[in-house]
Amino acid sequence: MSGVGRQLAVASPGLLVILGALDSRKAELELLCDALTSCRVGNPVTAPRPDLSSPQHGFVTTTIWLSSWLDEAWGASLKYLLAQAGRVGMDAEEAGRFKHALGRLRTFFAHNLDPGSTRDRATRDTCYTWFKEACGSRVPGPTQWEPCLAKLLESALSYLEVAIDIARAVEQHPDSVSLANQWRDRLSRTDVVVDYLESLQRAAGDLGCEGLDLVQIRDRYRKRWSDALSLVPATADLEEETSRHMETALLAEIGRRLPITAADVMEGLRLQPGEKVAVALRLGQVIYSLHPNLDRSTLLALLADFWGARSGVATGA
Repeated sequence: MSGVGRQLAVASPGLLVILGALDSRKAELELLCDALTSCRVGNPVTAPRPDLSSPQHGFVTTTIWLSSWLDEAWGASLKYLLAQAGRVGMDAEEAGRFKHALGRLRTFFAHNLDPGSTRDRATRDTCYTWFKEACGSRVPGPTQWEPCLAKLLESALSYLEVAIDIARAVEQHPDSVSLANQWRDRLSRTDVVVDYLESLQRAAGDLGCEGLDLVQIRDRYRKRWSDALSLVPATADLEEETSRHMETALLAEIGRRLPITAADVMEGLRLQPGEKVAVALRLGQVIYSLHPNLDRSTLLALLADFWGARSGVATGA
C-alpha cells in the first residue's frame, strides 16, 4: 500500500477534514490575492505536508509545515492583511496570538533551547501553556498528542479564515483601490515578485565577486531583505534599494571569509587590544573586498602599508 494509503487508513478522519478545509481556504486566498493585486499571494510552500498517521510526529511536522507556509512563504501577505484588521473593523487579536504561539512551537521543536536564556525560558513557558490549554497537560502524553494536533490545525484554519475575511473586507472598503495597491506594493518588495538571485548575480558582477555561493547567500538574507524593503517608501527606486542591499550582503560575506584575524592584526601592526584593532580589521576588509584573491601574508603586508600611511596622516607626518 502507498504512503498516502497508510496515512488515510490510520489518521483520524477529523484531522483529515480540517486539513482539507485548510487546502480549500488556501485556494480561496490565492484567488482573492490574484483578483485584488494581480500578484501571487506568496511563494510555493516547499516544506513537506504533515504526516498525520502518528499524532506526536504529526504535531511536529504540522508545526514546521504551518510555520514555513504562514510565516515564511506567505508571510508578507498575511502580515499586511492582519495589519489592516482595525482599518476594516475586524478583530485579529486571536490570530496574532496564534501566530506568536506557532513561532514559539516551531522554535521549541527545531532548536536547542538554552535553559539559562531568558528568551528560551519564555519560549518553553509559552509552549507549556499552549499544551495545557490544548490537552490538559503541560507535557502531552501518548494519548494527548491528537487533541494537540487537532487544536493546532483548527487554530491555523481560524487564522487563515480571519485573513480571508480581512481580504474580502478590503475589497468592499471605500478605499479598496488604495488598500489593494498597498498590498501589491508590499508583495513587490519580496521575492514573490523580486528575483533576489538575479539581483544578487548582477551585484556580484558589478563588485567582481567570485567564488561565493549566491544561492546560499540569498537563502540566508531573503527574510532580512523582505523586511527591509517592505519599509521602503513607494516613491523610492526599488531596484536601486534592492541593489544596495545585495551589495551590502556581498561585502559582508567577503568579510566573513577574511583570511586574517584580530590576533594577526595586533601582532602585525603592533596594536594593543581595543578600538584600533576593529578599525584595522575593517580596513583589511575593504582591501580584501577590492582584492579578494589576496592570501593572508600579502593582505597583512598591504594592511601594514595602509595603516602606516593612515597613521602618518593622522599625526601630521
